[in-house]
Amino acid sequence: MIGSCLMTALKGPQLLKKEIDFIRKNQIAGIILFQRNIESFRQLSQLNAEIKSLTQPPPLIAIDMEGGAVNRFSHLKEAGDWPSAESLSMLSPQNIFLTAKEQARRLKRLGIDLNFAPVVDLPLVQSSVLQTRTFGKSAEAVLNSAEPFLKGFENQALISCLKHFPGHGGVSEDSHKTLPRDTRNLKELQAQLRLFQKLFRNRSCCIMTAHVEFSNIEKGPATFSKTFLTLLLRKKWGFKGLIVSDDIDMKALNKFSPAESFFSALKAGCNLVLACQKRDSPFEIIDFFESQAQRKASLKAELRHSSQKLLQLKKDLKKQNKAV
Repeated sequence: MIGSCLMTALKGPQLLKKEIDFIRKNQIAGIILFQRNIESFRQLSQLNAEIKSLTQPPPLIAIDMEGGAVNRFSHLKEAGDWPSAESLSMLSPQNIFLTAKEQARRLKRLGIDLNFAPVVDLPLVQSSVLQTRTFGKSAEAVLNSAEPFLKGFENQALISCLKHFPGHGGVSEDSHKTLPRDTRNLKELQAQLRLFQKLFRNRSCCIMTAHVEFSNIEKGPATFSKTFLTLLLRKKWGFKGLIVSDDIDMKALNKFSPAESFFSALKAGCNLVLACQKRDSPFEIIDFFESQAQRKASLKAELRHSSQKLLQLKKDLKKQNKAV
């Protein structure tokens, strides 16, 4: 089913009947939470329990909790401090591990499965979007902080996600607003690419794509790039985890319809596609492919492969949670 590769968002802090019906009917792979869905930790726990009761296996529940500027709990006094990556980088590796472990423990108790963190981009230029979201400006600095961060989440069997592959740090523009173009070639990208490779090696995590065009390597956003996602990440490096698109509703992809973006991301190698900002996007995607049997059939291999990866991830998560 198309929904088995789709992660969507909710309108508010309670599930609407329309949302319940949509999730059940289409076996939606996951739900991502935003501040508008969160009134208190008690309410959030109840919401997540209800979401997980809708399908078997249950949808993955995800959140962007990087800390600092990207903090979905910033309006809750009970949440306390969630430091940014920049702030964490000033701590010792042991203290980064302990902080990440506690963050993961709290997220897990709320019913969350996947945190879209950490950001491991190398900010080579003044960025309007990265700012305090990165661990440092050198590959060594990022590696020294990201490793203990990832280990803290692994300790609590909570899935983490490296982002934004193959790198958002060479552009100043914000992909929420436009499609940035990075003119570096593969050789100039090596430090960033090796960093991703070192961090995902021998661990179970996800990788999120960047809506950035590397114009001297391949035309179009990296989210739609078979060169980066399939040939490099999968075949050359042997990455076995889940490849997740950044939100296809971002303005970087405005020239494409939601269905076109979904199709292109899956064909490139994404296993899970986020459609989160525009309320109608998930419905448009499902309706389009249900009415276009030939286009849906052309995704058969990608849908099957991605569904298997998601199912395996959910099984592994269940097993790891029992072990903790």
